[in-house]
Amino acid sequence: MYKIINSKYIWCPTNGILKDYSILIRSNKIQKIDHYENLNKLKYKKINIKNSILIPGLVNSHIHLELNWVKKRLKYSSDFTDWLSQIIDLKKELSKNQLIKKSIKEAIMECANCGVTTIGEIASYNGLDISIIKKSGLRCSYFYEIANSNSLSFEKNILKIGKKVSNNKMINLKVFPHSIYSLDTSIWKRCKKFTAKNNIGLGTHLSESLEEIKFIKGKKNKFDNIIFNKLKNPPKVKRKSTFTPLKYLEDLGIINENITLIHMNNISSEDKNIIKKNQLKVVLCPRSNLFLNEKLPDLKFFLDYHSTGLGTDGLSSNNDLNFVNEMNFLYLNSKKLNVENLKEKILSISTIGGAKCLGLDKKIGSIEENKIADLIAFEIKDRDPFDSIIFREGKNIRLKMIDGKIKKFQ
Repeated sequence: MYKIINSKYIWCPTNGILKDYSILIRSNKIQKIDHYENLNKLKYKKINIKNSILIPGLVNSHIHLELNWVKKRLKYSSDFTDWLSQIIDLKKELSKNQLIKKSIKEAIMECANCGVTTIGEIASYNGLDISIIKKSGLRCSYFYEIANSNSLSFEKNILKIGKKVSNNKMINLKVFPHSIYSLDTSIWKRCKKFTAKNNIGLGTHLSESLEEIKFIKGKKNKFDNIIFNKLKNPPKVKRKSTFTPLKYLEDLGIINENITLIHMNNISSEDKNIIKKNQLKVVLCPRSNLFLNEKLPDLKFFLDYHSTGLGTDGLSSNNDLNFVNEMNFLYLNSKKLNVENLKEKILSISTIGGAKCLGLDKKIGSIEENKIADLIAFEIKDRDPFDSIIFREGKNIRLKMIDGKIKKFQ
């Protein structure tokens, strides 16, 4: 029941780096953090990970496991609406559940092998991936995705999926209306009512492309001209010239601390004020953003913001699902922005920031007494221990622990 982890360094967002400290774990929780000499007097099982840095488990706050299968079927395009059009067509073609399941398993293994212990999964196949996620042992915020095609009975479907995960402490259910351009305004209002009634968190893709801004302002855009031609019932959306995507949601009364916004690639100064005023949670997917839009979000603003998380998105818009590579990419594209303690900030948004975005920061995301022991240890191969996390592709992991249990993937 008790075990002690000894590591050369321990890092947590609140205390920075601790040298020659140890952690006492009871069952699945961190009971005490103390000097090596003090804890090792206790006669409990010792886990020695010499020359390593122990950190909270990494949190991939936004991923589409099920889109793993499109990687070799997609003609990549930096035109967002062209890319989205292809995704719609490919989803219509796919009918083999086994192919999707195989892709989901591969995606989970890729995440787990680079130090991810928690994922924010966006799911649109009515729970097809739940059994696979359960078996993986990963912690998961499970976002049920809603688009116009499945919106008529989404409340019933979500409650049905809720029964599948109700007795599983590793999975928590959330709602994910896909975007402002893929749902009727009336469906958004139903989402607001449903999440408030059932105390369920909500997430959505927002401000991902310039076309989305043109769309919500009622200007000429490619959603109306290209995407909606593929749909039987194009969404009916309230539009105003004064709207930004975020102001549209604010107008609907949906903006609050329980919503998680994905991407936020194109935002105004007024949007930034709304984000700060309402303490909104935002997940960046920088490689995906650059790939689909040939630009990055305001990285300095979000690195300095207290509720930012990081995600890989899916293989439909990324080269891989290696979360450490995402951290590395973020660092390389931020090092000239004059962000104080940049490496630690990237670690923070990859751990406690991601936990906040998934509503799990009271349980995980930092190494603190009474928090759950989701931990990763990286062997130190560089003068700066942080470099051994950000620049080694996760190939130097020495320990993976989820819910107080040591895990082996491959």
